[in-house]
Amino acid sequence: MQNLHQKITETVIEYRKQEGLLIELTQEADFTKFFLELGYSSLFEYLNLGQGISAATVSNLITVARKSVEIPDMKEAIASGEVGLAKLRKVSSVITSENKSEWIEKSKKLSCRELEKEVAKVSTYKPRRDFWQRINADYFRLSIDTTEAFKALTERAQDVFSKKCQSNKTLTEVFEWAINEALAKHDPLIKAERAEAKKAATAKQSVAATSGPIRKSDSTNQSVTLDAGPTDKKRKHIPQNILNQVALRDKGRCSFQKNGHRCSHRRHLDIHHIKPVKDGGQNTVENLTTLCEMHHIYLHYREEIERSLVLIRQLRLEQGIGS
Repeated sequence: MQNLHQKITETVIEYRKQEGLLIELTQEADFTKFFLELGYSSLFEYLNLGQGISAATVSNLITVARKSVEIPDMKEAIASGEVGLAKLRKVSSVITSENKSEWIEKSKKLSCRELEKEVAKVSTYKPRRDFWQRINADYFRLSIDTTEAFKALTERAQDVFSKKCQSNKTLTEVFEWAINEALAKHDPLIKAERAEAKKAATAKQSVAATSGPIRKSDSTNQSVTLDAGPTDKKRKHIPQNILNQVALRDKGRCSFQKNGHRCSHRRHLDIHHIKPVKDGGQNTVENLTTLCEMHHIYLHYREEIERSLVLIRQLRLEQGIGS
């Protein structure tokens, strides 16, 4: 039994050393943003989806890695095998350069529950990250932190929807109804699909109307001819029908792809000109693509970013930081 205890203790120490190495590598990844070139829009997405690390562990890892840049003692405490990643994540909201010794010492000595109580005494509450937990093959549990105002708003929506349907509705049903209503008005993909359906419904009339010579007033696509060309470098408004076609093609998702992996980001999307407007790029479906904010910035400044990263890595190697 004593031999087994000794082996487990030694393995835990080694495991924590590996956590320390992982923190260092995470800092390097966060610093260089190399994951953008692999098709991931964030460090979280790269570690979670690309490396298969659980969302909770990734959240802990990134939080501690970024805090350790400010307070290197946190990484050293993990690398020494004296304290684990989870505990230092709990103190990350309260630890500072002034009190680091106190909180690192508490992390070593106290249990997770005791540590949470100590942090709660001095911490200002911050809402937790929303997360989904699978319950079975058909259901998830959604955990969110809300305010009194949101609670009142939700209850009012529940009253309105229940009255509309003449039956009591659950919060799940209310959220589904409200979200569908919002998306129907604001989702570019749904609006594009609706526009295409409307166009198909009037296809025969459109063919008849455009069977003769095309005049400017006859074609909804005619505004494309006003796009910037080689002699006109000013940016022109992108016609809605062109935006609809791009949205339908890209399915409301970042189109950046590398080595068979496509970025899965669906938030903060931008329309990107493959051939820049300043070089004569036009507002055509073929020259437009959907990118998340991070990949949009990356493509516009890729050369500058790559040159900067070479210099940064060289400087870090000279300073003995990273591998």
